[in-house]
Amino acid sequence: MQFEKAGKHFGGVEVFSNVTWQIDSGQRIGMVGDNGAGKTTLFRLITGEYSADEGRVTRHSDARIALLDQIPDLREDDTAVSAIAGSRPEIAQLEREIEQLSHLISEPDADAEGRSVDQLLERHSRLLERYDHLGGYEFEARVGRILAGLGLPADHHHIPLGQLSGGQRRRVALAKALLDDVDLLLLDEPTNHLDIAAIEWLQEFLRTWRGAYVAISHDRAFLDAVCDRIVEVEDGDVREWTGTYSEYSQLRERELEVQARAYEQQQKEIRRQEEWIRWRMNQGTEKAVRMAKSRARLLAKVERIERPSLQRPRPTLRFAQPRSGSQDVAIVEDLGMGFGERRLFSGLNLVLNRQNRVGVVGPNGTGKTTFLRILVGEMQPKEGRVRRGVSVRVGYYAQEREDLEPSLSILEQVGRGRPDLKMEELRTFLGRFLFTGEMVHLPIEVLSGGERSRVALAMLILSRPDLLVLDEPTNHLDILSREVFEDALIDYQGTLIVSSHDRYFLDRTVERLVVMEHEGVSVFPGNYSAWVAARREQEEGRKAAEEVDEATRRAEGRERQRRERQDKKHNPPTAPRFDIAEIEERIIEVEGRLAELTDMLAAPSTYQSGERARDLTNEYNALMDRLDKLYEEYESAGS
Repeated sequence: MQFEKAGKHFGGVEVFSNVTWQIDSGQRIGMVGDNGAGKTTLFRLITGEYSADEGRVTRHSDARIALLDQIPDLREDDTAVSAIAGSRPEIAQLEREIEQLSHLISEPDADAEGRSVDQLLERHSRLLERYDHLGGYEFEARVGRILAGLGLPADHHHIPLGQLSGGQRRRVALAKALLDDVDLLLLDEPTNHLDIAAIEWLQEFLRTWRGAYVAISHDRAFLDAVCDRIVEVEDGDVREWTGTYSEYSQLRERELEVQARAYEQQQKEIRRQEEWIRWRMNQGTEKAVRMAKSRARLLAKVERIERPSLQRPRPTLRFAQPRSGSQDVAIVEDLGMGFGERRLFSGLNLVLNRQNRVGVVGPNGTGKTTFLRILVGEMQPKEGRVRRGVSVRVGYYAQEREDLEPSLSILEQVGRGRPDLKMEELRTFLGRFLFTGEMVHLPIEVLSGGERSRVALAMLILSRPDLLVLDEPTNHLDILSREVFEDALIDYQGTLIVSSHDRYFLDRTVERLVVMEHEGVSVFPGNYSAWVAARREQEEGRKAAEEVDEATRRAEGRERQRRERQDKKHNPPTAPRFDIAEIEERIIEVEGRLAELTDMLAAPSTYQSGERARDLTNEYNALMDRLDKLYEEYESAGS
């Protein structure tokens, strides 16, 4: 599809103009820009929900497009499986008919058409054949695998969506988009509400996606992993860069530095020319005035270099330095927590000293938020205890931000915690968070998620904490705000413990990890990337050990079989029926191919092609049958 000098405005306010941009098949595009820059509006133009106010937006007539919206449009009475099945209506219709027939077969008297059980069974059989022909069984399996990969438990697959959380519903919407057979996939913040394991699964899935996709995201690690070009939306302009997010960021910074130097040089020359014009005008002679006016006309024709965004206002955060106090800020001893019979974690031990920086990571549902709430005193543990140092002041950033009063203005909310500050001091302080002018009087209830996050951060900074406890602080923050916040945390001299799914953020801000998994809790001495590398090395070591064990078992088996053959050579059976060595070779060959097929069937890429997945599954089943027969032959030969 193609944008040709396209523009869009709302109520006289221009979102962007003169946009020329093209999306080709197979492209992997990341879209970045500040909140409110117009990224979602571009998506609406691509889908045709909006039309351009100027220029043209054209799509290939056969192009199929799927959109993952930030607010999914799903029916609450649907289940995850039935909602996703809507992307394959013919399969969904067959499933309904098969279910109805199954009911009628068990209660044939309920059939309005008066068909016999044999007729119902025949119809049921034909529908099952049709269902199989359309790939229904394979599609159902893919639905389960994708939902599981995105972190939705199997026992949630058939629950009405109205009973699921907002994050769980969004995972269903993402699975539906991934299963759509489309040419262009539009993903608006796809990693929201996903834990790190699900994000990494999604990355692997997108690496094997055959179509094109555009992903709006503030997750820099995700953009680095899945995108090879970046589209930047800024100040009504759309620009495309080749490379990952990190490569784009470096190129853009260098370009801005060059542009800033050129801008300053031009401004210096303009000031010099204006000074010369004023000097000539002040001379008052006809010749001097004529020369001044001529120079002014020339100066007016000079194409001005635009002021680079490097020099535009941006939030600047700095935490007040904490007071000197106890070296041991907090000590966690044998901490355990659960609800009812469900245990979240146990045996958690951690010492937080001054200036420690600790990240908390793990799948959703392992108790990360619960642990932080226990740490700040909002919840009591079932086991163990938390001891905080004397006079330690805690600053807590909650994921849900329940401490914000919807009816209060920004100024009133932030000023609540610091009655000692004068009104002008508060207004100046809020200006650093881009709350300027009359905006400070807006009530909290009308603010966006990102604006509420900035209010909460402003309150946190004013509290002068010794211990910062942050629960998903980068949610709703755009990339610029995240970078500014990271810089502030790097300069912060107090103690930090933060739960986050933002891997880029964790790499920059922490030096130790509390890893909370369903299998247990551990503490790792390093940042996120170091932990991933250690985990990968451990997994490779485990696989290597398994391969050695398997090779040893096979070698022992071959040696045992050699001895048995040797014995039989000296004591041959009266009527040998099978060649044992040949059977052994066939067993090894079949087992090797089964191992290859198992790896293939476990890979998300296999299921991009229904035909390939079906062929591999059929081959796997046939080889399993063949292996059973070979073992029967082997036992017969040895008897």
